[in-house]
Amino acid sequence: MYAAPIWGLAAPINKKKIQVIQKKLLRIITNALWYIRNDVIHSDLNIETVDESITHLSRKFFIGTINHNNDLIACQISFTSNNGKHRYPYSTTNLSLSLKPS
Repeated sequence: MYAAPIWGLAAPINKKKIQVIQKKLLRIITNALWYIRNDVIHSDLNIETVDESITHLSRKFFIGTINHNNDLIACQISFTSNNGKHRYPYSTTNLSLSLKPS
């Protein structure tokens, strides 16, 4: 989870691969039978899914960036833009937009 802000931009198929591994490991740890749903295992163990964890840690990171007492770090949020295509305003930056092909 060290790079959760970066994983937030990963393709859904890559995050799904990690989620599959997590589900398999939780089933092994709990010795769950085949008919027990994965969401029940997650809620009983009070464990977030990979996507929920990435979202939670990313939001925490960027909120900490906004409220940081160092001006150089706090102003980094001014490089983000929300054009309505992405769920979060930090999922794209003004600097990367100029590198995209027209």
